Amino acid sequence: METKHVIDALVADLEPVDRLAPPWRRLATWLAFALPVVALVAAAMGLRADVVVKFTDPLFVAQEIMMIATAVIGGWAALSAGIPGTRRWILWLPAVPLLAWLSTMGYQWWQEWTSSAPNGMEFGLSLHCPRGIAIAGIVPVVAMIAMVRKGSRLDAWVSVFWGTLASAALGNAGLRFFCPLDAALIVIVWQFGTVLAVTAAAMLVKERLVPPQRTVQATS
Repeated sequence: METKHVIDALVADLEPVDRLAPPWRRLATWLAFALPVVALVAAAMGLRADVVVKFTDPLFVAQEIMMIATAVIGGWAALSAGIPGTRRWILWLPAVPLLAWLSTMGYQWWQEWTSSAPNGMEFGLSLHCPRGIAIAGIVPVVAMIAMVRKGSRLDAWVSVFWGTLASAALGNAGLRFFCPLDAALIVIVWQFGTVLAVTAAAMLVKERLVPPQRTVQATS
């Protein structure tokens, strides 16, 4: 069989495909969908009484900024991972706001540890935090996974990791608007711990969330 006939046979049944939009555009679409959902959840749960006062607290504002930055940059990395040839530094860029977020929690813990306030190291069982993050983050997670599945799956684990972490971070940012529990140990264990738990759970079932692409093997 001539080469021309082989090529014609290979392309005979091909169907046109839609070009994948660039990561920044898909990220904007995700945020346009996820942010209103998180805002509606916060409003439905009831805004905390001191929400206006909290925005005069530099530490509260810094943590909110770092959570949102982790969500935005993490979402960008998750969607970029689905494009072959993406530079590796892009896939690890979300570590910067994530570490900054951790540093604000560490500073808060140190501040409360050295404080003489009677509730300086307040801690207790808080099922409100995991439930709130799950409710606020579930829709962004589902939307992110649906978008990730449209790209290449060579770095699927990176997409699932940063995509889930981004969604949970966004949910946590929304949680702070209706959850009045701000003690350092509660923030670290129940809030950040829930973000890590959701991300870890997603990683355990990553191949179900984003199944690997099938490859066709040539036979002789």
